Amino acid sequence: MQNFNKIFLSLTLIILTSYPQISYSEVKMGIVNLSRLLNEVPMYKDAREKIQKKFDPRARNLKTLENEWNSLNDKYLKNESVMSEKEKKNLVTKIQGIEEKFRSGQEKLQIDLEKTQREEYSKIEKIVNETITEYAEKNNFDIILRAESTTLYAKKYINITQEIISKLQ
Repeated sequence: MQNFNKIFLSLTLIILTSYPQISYSEVKMGIVNLSRLLNEVPMYKDAREKIQKKFDPRARNLKTLENEWNSLNDKYLKNESVMSEKEKKNLVTKIQGIEEKFRSGQEKLQIDLEKTQREEYSKIEKIVNETITEYAEKNNFDIILRAESTTLYAKKYINITQEIISKLQ
């Protein structure tokens, strides 16, 4: 196995030194700060507002149910000692019904919200990726990296985030 590694390393060095264009070719690189990009492009802000507008009525409805539950629960705790068994049972049944309605509504809201967010944000992601690809090809970049994940250092001229933001506006 060691012989194989030595032979492989030797062949690699021979190939790289025999073909200087391979070992000395310049790579044009760029980075994009996607967090900044998404915070600054209007389509992302518009999608967030659209989603919020769509789900606000349901969220307000859940808040009303929560307030009603709190009110009835407080009433039960405050008046439990003076209530008849029938009144207690009716109030507990009503509280449980509201709680079930709240939990069900909350679960459905969460599922619908996540689905809508995925749909909206995947549309934006597609547009952003197409814009980055178009920009990279037009400007002869060899590679574009995400600034947030693996880049430890980059010169300012490599960061093309602002150019992509400008194209998406």
